[in-house]
Amino acid sequence: MDTRAEERQQGSVQSVEVAGEVLRALVAANGPMRLSDIAQASAMHPAKAHRYLVSLTRIGLTSQDSSTGLYDLGPMALQMALKGFIRFDILRLSVDCIEQLGREIGETVALVIWGEAGPKFIRMAEARHGQASTVPITHICPLTWSATGLLFSTYEDPARTSALIRREIEQSQLVNRANAPQSMADLEKLTASIRSNGVSTIENGGNSGNAAISAPVFDASGKFIMGISVFAKAGRIDTSLDGNLVRKITSATRRLSDALAGRKSF
Repeated sequence: MDTRAEERQQGSVQSVEVAGEVLRALVAANGPMRLSDIAQASAMHPAKAHRYLVSLTRIGLTSQDSSTGLYDLGPMALQMALKGFIRFDILRLSVDCIEQLGREIGETVALVIWGEAGPKFIRMAEARHGQASTVPITHICPLTWSATGLLFSTYEDPARTSALIRREIEQSQLVNRANAPQSMADLEKLTASIRSNGVSTIENGGNSGNAAISAPVFDASGKFIMGISVFAKAGRIDTSLDGNLVRKITSATRRLSDALAGRKSF
């Protein structure tokens, strides 16, 4: 039986299944990939893999970095991931967590995941008092001078963060940005402290006028999957590591991590 006849009989489209192998290779990777690596992981000739990548890039499921030539998942893949995220219990549990925490502490709490251009707010429990701080739900956090960004600089895959980090540090050097790392060595000191303490805190980072606390959430394998951030105007919240607010936030993220791993109910 020829291929087309077999496809008609099975009600399938072979080219879609082949494209799925390319996407599967990118999903399984820890970061952007070379064409040759994608071809090897997909068990196909590089020229064939390239043809599929061209089409997948046109519809936004993959993307290619013009400076490095590396391929990664594209903006449409991110939107699909977010929609899928919404449909599973992981989002319900996470939203329950930030809403409960928001009621307890009386400040704005955000749920943050890695987006196409950096840490992205996807849900927010806004405080309801006159001095409450808020940002657009699609806000992208700077990686080196926000509590959320520093959390992702610490725990997210460097393949995703390193280029953005270098760009930010160069910008901070150019403008002499206050309360921001001016070198990779400066940043490494901050991330080492965050990893040691299990939480990221900042007061008036980048001279932004804001203070924030951000803590990590892990899956059953111990992989970092999202952050929960509390933010307010500088001076309004206690960002000290031994303070009550930090304890409440880290306790909430530990409970959520345990619930997502099936160790406890939230």
